[in-house]
Amino acid sequence: MAQDLRSFLDLLKRTRPADVQIISRPVDPAYEITAVVAKLEKEGRRRPVLLFENVKGAAFPVLTNLHASRGRLAAAINAAPDQMLPTYLRAMERPVAPRVMVTGPVKEVVRRGGDVDLRGLPQIVHHEGDAGPYVTAAISFAKDPAAGTWNCAYNRLMIQGRDRSSIHLTLGKHLWEFYKIAEARGEPLPVAFAIGVHPAIALGALAIGSIDEDERAIMGALLGEPLELVKCESSDLLVPAHAELVLEGEILPEARVAEGPFGEFTGYSLGERQREIVRYTAITHRRDAMFQDITVAHLDHMLLSTIPMEANLYRAVRAMVPSIKAVRVPGPFTCYVSIEQRLVGQAKNAIMAVFGADLYMKRVVVVDHDVDVFDDRQVNWALATRCQPDRDITIVTNARGSDLDPSTREDGYTAKWGVDATAKPSLAAYTPRHRVPPEVWQRLRLEDYLG
Repeated sequence: MAQDLRSFLDLLKRTRPADVQIISRPVDPAYEITAVVAKLEKEGRRRPVLLFENVKGAAFPVLTNLHASRGRLAAAINAAPDQMLPTYLRAMERPVAPRVMVTGPVKEVVRRGGDVDLRGLPQIVHHEGDAGPYVTAAISFAKDPAAGTWNCAYNRLMIQGRDRSSIHLTLGKHLWEFYKIAEARGEPLPVAFAIGVHPAIALGALAIGSIDEDERAIMGALLGEPLELVKCESSDLLVPAHAELVLEGEILPEARVAEGPFGEFTGYSLGERQREIVRYTAITHRRDAMFQDITVAHLDHMLLSTIPMEANLYRAVRAMVPSIKAVRVPGPFTCYVSIEQRLVGQAKNAIMAVFGADLYMKRVVVVDHDVDVFDDRQVNWALATRCQPDRDITIVTNARGSDLDPSTREDGYTAKWGVDATAKPSLAAYTPRHRVPPEVWQRLRLEDYLG
């Protein structure tokens, strides 16, 4: 499989031509790019990939909305849309180690020292109230300074000057752990950010698992071949050889800067915080590079992150409740789980497995296997008819959660709640659901009655 973004775009143009829209008119990177995506999504219910060829003040065209279609993401990993979860699980269970190359297309242009200038990138301001331009499609590549374990993740970067940005490190996550080890030594943490990658690489970067699991190998499994990497110019880090652009730098110890407000996936514009600082040492890119943006809080953002989360949660619950049927993440900090409950108490075990598997999860609803978790109406029906609040709600206090949750009193310090909306004592013993007799349902054809 081709490992570059442009090959995937060529595939879309051949097989789904309506999925790619090229916009030639001048566009202001402040608000207008996000506005086009949001209006298409809201008014036209359309979600094409958008390539803005003429972005004011920028030397690079901007590509956005790439991940806003489940069908496109499925095509990227050679799966049917309804087979994305098992395909992703197989990639987590059968990783493919990466391969190091001598060079690659991302090395066509190399800028170091005084030639490094983040102000030459598209200065995209996404939402009203944002403190400045942000890079939202940057995948970090870093190593544990003590153990050599690799980590990849998405981290938002606020441009703070020629060679400086802030970085949002999620408290308790793996890159934060790496940074804390380096900072305790008084050392910077080398980091590199890949921008503009094949969607299979993007999906792999969001895999959630143990700190010693290598997301680069999951990327390879999703691609169907080893991920090709090249060595950075200013460090020993390895980055995707076929990326559009790479930013190389280091996260400085004991240094913080004001970051935010920024409109996040929660739908809220979260206020100013003190965040860590990245100093950039090199920029490499393709000669005709595209700059990729992710439209935060819209489908481009939400679908991309949801698929790896659902795979991780399915795997975690399956370890506790083998009869799990489905997992869905329908919104921020929320998970629905369907199980065939064979023993009393398995629903609560599923709730605890979800909380243990994902730091961000705050609300879990568990239903029986006859309830479709992808149908909100059915989940609400189960909540209303199979749940008693004084018996079936579990509340966990004083737990770590997301520092992007605006309802917490202290960043990331939260309560969590799980709801057992399964039938008691069992589905078989519960009041039966009404239905049309199956033989009538099967033989009845609407066209015979309605023409």
